[in-house]
Amino acid sequence: MEPFVYEFYHEGFFGYSLEQDFQYYSFWHFLPMILLGLAIFLTYRYREKIAAWKGEETLRFALGAVLILNEGFYYWRLLYVGNGGSNDLDQLLTYLPLQVCEWSAYIAAFMLMKKSKHLFDICYYVCLTLGVIPFFTPAVIMYTGPTYARYYQFWLEHSLPIFAVFYMMFVHGFRANYRRVYKPFAMLAVLATLAIIANMNIEGANFMYLAEGTAGDSIANILPENIWVRLVLYLGVLCVLFTLVSLPHIIPEIKAWRKKKAALAKTVETVEETAVSDVAETEETPNPEE
Repeated sequence: MEPFVYEFYHEGFFGYSLEQDFQYYSFWHFLPMILLGLAIFLTYRYREKIAAWKGEETLRFALGAVLILNEGFYYWRLLYVGNGGSNDLDQLLTYLPLQVCEWSAYIAAFMLMKKSKHLFDICYYVCLTLGVIPFFTPAVIMYTGPTYARYYQFWLEHSLPIFAVFYMMFVHGFRANYRRVYKPFAMLAVLATLAIIANMNIEGANFMYLAEGTAGDSIANILPENIWVRLVLYLGVLCVLFTLVSLPHIIPEIKAWRKKKAALAKTVETVEETAVSDVAETEETPNPEE
C-alpha cells in the first residue's frame, strides 16, 4: 500500500508532492525561524507602545482567531484531499486532535483572548520546550514545501504559540511560575493517556509519536518503539527541558535569597558587635557609688 501522502497530489496546492518537496536547513526551513525571531524582537522593541495602543486587545483577539482558524483549516484540508475510498474514515481517525502542537495552539489562543495567567503557565512550558523541537525536525511536512498550503499551516501552528508566549511576557509582563509546573505536566499526562488509548485501538494511529517514529528525520525515530519505554524517555526529557526553561526564574530567586541571607548575616554580625561593644563600655565605665 502506497504512503497516505502520495494519494492527494491531484489536489494541487492543498495536497502533497509526489516526491520530497521540503529540505531540512534550506532557505524555506530557516525563513519561518527568522520571521519569528524578527517578530519577537520587534514586539520587545515596541512593547510599551503596543501595551498603550488602543487596538491592543483587538490584536490579541485577532492572533487568537488566526490560531483557531488555522487548526480548523488543517482538518478542513484533510477532508478536502481525502481519496474518496471506503477507508476515508479510518484514515481520518488517525488525525484526531491528540497532538501536543494542536492543543498548544488552542491554549495559546484562549490565553491571548482572556489574558489568562493560568493558561500562560501551561503555554510557557509546553511551547518553549516541546513546541520548539518541530522547528529543527519538521518531518511531517517533508512532502509539502512552500508551494503547498500545509507548509504555511504548519509554521503558523508552531510559530504563533511561541510568539504568543513572548508577546504576553513583553507587553503584559507575564512571568511563568515554576511552582505551577504541575499544570503543564497534568495537561500532557491527560493528553498522553488519551493518545495511548487511541494508539492501541485505532489501526495506524501514532498520536504524540508514542507508537513509533514518523516519516523523515525526527528525534522520535531514534527512540525504542515500545510505547511504555517511549513514555518513560519522554518524561525524562520533559523534566530536563522544563528545568531548563525554569532557570530564568529560579536563578534570580536564588540570587535574591543569597543576597537576603548575606544581608541578614551582616545585620546579625553588626548587632552582635554592637552588643559586645555596649558590654565592654559598661564594664569600663566607673560606678559613681564606688
